[in-house]
Amino acid sequence: MKNLIFLCSLVLLFSCGNNNSGFYSTLNDSKSSAIKMQLENYLSKNYEPMGAFYHDSLMLFVSGSDDTLHYSDVFEGIELHHTLFSNIDISMQDGDLHVETSNYGGEVWSKAYFTWNAKGRFSKQAVSNTVHIAYRWAGDRVIEEHHYSDRTAFENEISLYSEINNK
Repeated sequence: MKNLIFLCSLVLLFSCGNNNSGFYSTLNDSKSSAIKMQLENYLSKNYEPMGAFYHDSLMLFVSGSDDTLHYSDVFEGIELHHTLFSNIDISMQDGDLHVETSNYGGEVWSKAYFTWNAKGRFSKQAVSNTVHIAYRWAGDRVIEEHHYSDRTAFENEISLYSEINNK
């Protein structure tokens, strides 16, 4: 009986090994920490360190849009967020922000889940939006990014901004 328990323990031990060619996921690793820092830089519009986060060949996809954005578009988009909204906030508390990094057979992806809060500068409406962002890594830089969220408030602010600036 002891030999059977020992044998089962060995099988379990070796079957739980971390094989980089398969799937594994981590929390609080360097890539997940880099994403948290990137979100803090977004909130404070700290562009210089943000540039080092992205690969020159970045492709950025936003739900609800057929356009593929690139490295040069990132900072224009961030500036537009801060033009359209005030009091932008993402709670960085562990219960409010979840970031994990996974290896899918050699491709490394990080995923961030959080609630984005702000106030529309033109609508004066408070906005609370659940966001999911997926990041694909090439070494230590993000080469592909996918944003998933409800774009209704963003589109409303763009519309109001355009009305005011086209008069």
